[in-house]
Amino acid sequence: MDYNKLGKDILTQVGGKENVSSVSHCITRVRFILKDEAKADDDVIKNMSGVLDVVKQGGQYQVVVGPSVEKVYNAIIEDGDIATNEGDSTAANTEDDKGFINKALGLISSIFIPVLGMLSGSGMIKAVLALLSAFGWMSTEGGTYIILSALSDALFYFFPVVLGWSAAKRFGLKEIYGMTLGAFLVYPTLVSAASGDAINTLFSGTVFEMDYQLTFLGIPVALQSYASTVIPIIAVTWFASYVYKFFNKHIPDVLKMVFVPFCTLIVAGAASLIVIGPISIVLQNLLSSAVMWLLNLNIGIAGFLIGSLWSILVMFGLHWAILPFFQINVSEYGYDIINPLIFSGAPAVLGSALGVALRTKNKDTRSMSFAAAVSSFFGVSEPALYGVMIPRKMILVTGLAAAGVGGTIAGLGGAKLYTFGAHGLLGFPTFINPSGIDGGFIALCISGVVAFAIALVSALVIGDKQDSAALLAKKAEEKVPAKAKEVTIVSPVNGQAVDLTGVSDQVFSQLLLGDGIAVIPSDGKVYAPEDAIVRVAYPTGHAVGLAGTAGDELLIHIGVDTVNLNGQYFTSHVEQGMKVKKGDLLVEFDLDGIKKAGYDPTVMVVVTKTEQLDTVTPLTQGTVDTTTPLLSIKLK
Repeated sequence: MDYNKLGKDILTQVGGKENVSSVSHCITRVRFILKDEAKADDDVIKNMSGVLDVVKQGGQYQVVVGPSVEKVYNAIIEDGDIATNEGDSTAANTEDDKGFINKALGLISSIFIPVLGMLSGSGMIKAVLALLSAFGWMSTEGGTYIILSALSDALFYFFPVVLGWSAAKRFGLKEIYGMTLGAFLVYPTLVSAASGDAINTLFSGTVFEMDYQLTFLGIPVALQSYASTVIPIIAVTWFASYVYKFFNKHIPDVLKMVFVPFCTLIVAGAASLIVIGPISIVLQNLLSSAVMWLLNLNIGIAGFLIGSLWSILVMFGLHWAILPFFQINVSEYGYDIINPLIFSGAPAVLGSALGVALRTKNKDTRSMSFAAAVSSFFGVSEPALYGVMIPRKMILVTGLAAAGVGGTIAGLGGAKLYTFGAHGLLGFPTFINPSGIDGGFIALCISGVVAFAIALVSALVIGDKQDSAALLAKKAEEKVPAKAKEVTIVSPVNGQAVDLTGVSDQVFSQLLLGDGIAVIPSDGKVYAPEDAIVRVAYPTGHAVGLAGTAGDELLIHIGVDTVNLNGQYFTSHVEQGMKVKKGDLLVEFDLDGIKKAGYDPTVMVVVTKTEQLDTVTPLTQGTVDTTTPLLSIKLK
C-alpha cells in the first residue's frame, strides 16, 4: 500500500488544502474540519483502496482508514501546509506499575523522553564550546562564542517551560497552560526578587528552612531559583491539570474561554510559588543529595556496579527511568557523577564487537560484528549487545566486566558530566570542566581506553564460539511456545455485553474495522484481556491497540467520538511498545464525566482484520466482568 499516494489523493478529493481548516487523527480515522463539505467527493474517497468508509459527524469529515491511519495522516500533512489538532503521545509508565518508586521514575522519564533529542543537541553545543575554549581555539569574549553559548543555554535556563509543555501533554492539560506556568517560574522579576533581601525565615531549624522575600495576600512567599529545575514544574503542572478540570466542569460554557484560564492560572500560579515550588525544590535537593551520598559511600564499588550493569538496563529498556537524575544533579550541583560511571560501556561494547569481528572466520558474522562496532561508536549499543554479545556468553561477561572496570576508574578519578550531548564516544566533550581540562576528564579518557582494551583482548582470546552460540539459540527456540490457533479473550471491562452491530457508531456497527463485541461499562477501568504488546496508545487515552502473543490484534475503543474530548476524563497507563499481562490496567476513565459531556461511553472490543484472522465468535451477552470469556478468535 502506497500511503503517501493515498494521503495525497484523499487531500485532493476533500477539496485540496485550501478547503481544510485543520486535520487530526484518532486510532482509525483522519478527521478533517472542512470549510465546505460540499466540495468533498464522498463516493470517490469511499472507493479508494485503503479507505474503509467516510463518516460525517460532529462537524468533522472523517475518513476511516484503519490501523495505518498515522501513515496516511503524515502524508496529508507533508503534502499540504495544514494546521493540526494533534499532540504526541508521551504517556508512559514503567513495565511494572505496582511500585510507587517505579511509577514516579516512569512518570518522570515519560515526560523527559520528548525533549531528550533537543536536550542532547543543546548540550553538544555547550560541550563543543568547552572543548574549543579549553584548547584556546575560541575566545570566550568573542561574539561567536557569546551567541552560541546563549543558544546552548536557552533550553537549560528555560527548562521549566519545555517540561511544562511535555508534562501538560502527559497529564491531559492543554500545553499552553504548562508552558505559561513554566515561564512564570523563571520570570525575570521573580528571579531577581529571589536573590534579594529576605523579610524573614520560615521553618527555622528544620530541613524545610527557607527565607521569604515577598508576600501574596499577606501569605509569605519563599522564592526559589527554578531555572533548569525538573520536579517543581512537573508537580505544578500536575496540580494545574486538576484545577483546570475543576473550573472547566463548573464554569458555564459561555464564560469558559476567559474564566477557565483566568481561574486556573491564578490558583495554580499562586500555589506554585507559595507551596508546591518550595516543597518540590526541597524534595528534589533531598533526592539528589541522597543519591550522591550513596554513590560517595564507595565511588569505586558504585562505579563498577553501575558501569557493568548499565548495558543490562539498556537491554530491558529500564535506563529511561534513570536519565532524569543526570539533569537533576546538573541543576543542583552544576555537574553529575552518575553518567561518567557508564561512559566506559560504549568503548567496552565497541571492543567486544571489534574483537569478534577480527577473530571470526565466518564472513556473515564478521560483517555483522563490524557494523555493530560502528553503531557502538556512535552510542547505539543494541546491535552489538543483541547480535554479538548475548549469543556469546563469555564475550558478554567480559564486556560487562570491562565496562565495570572503566566505571571504577572514572569514579575514583572524579570524572563529572557538565552538560548533555551526543551518546557514546562522541559525547566525551560533555565531560570537560568549563574551567578547563582537569584530572576528572583525564580519568574518564583513561576509563574508556582501559574498558576498550580489556573487552577487545578478551574477545580476541575467547574468539567466536559458534558452537556455544548455536546451543544458546537452540535453547532459546525450545523455550518459545508455538503460536495458538484459537484464542479466548476475556472482557476488558465490567458491564453489559451487547451486539457490536447495535452501537451508534456505524464504523463499528457495520464491522468495517473487524468483528467483535461491545460492552456498556459499569465502571471506569479497562484491563488487558490477554498477554499482549501495546501496538497503539493514543495520547487522548480513548483507545488502545493490542497485538496478542498468538498473532491476533485487538482494538479497544472507549466511547463513541470520545476523541473529541481531547483526553479529558481519560488516564492512560500504557505506552506504545509496552508488554502487558492479562489483567494489567490499561486505561482509567471518568464514566460519569463522559456521560455528562454528552458522549456514549460504550466500549467496543474489535478484532481487527489481518491475513492471519479466520473467524471471530462472540461468546456471551449480558452481565460480564473481567474474568468472563468474551470472544473466541480462530487464526489461520
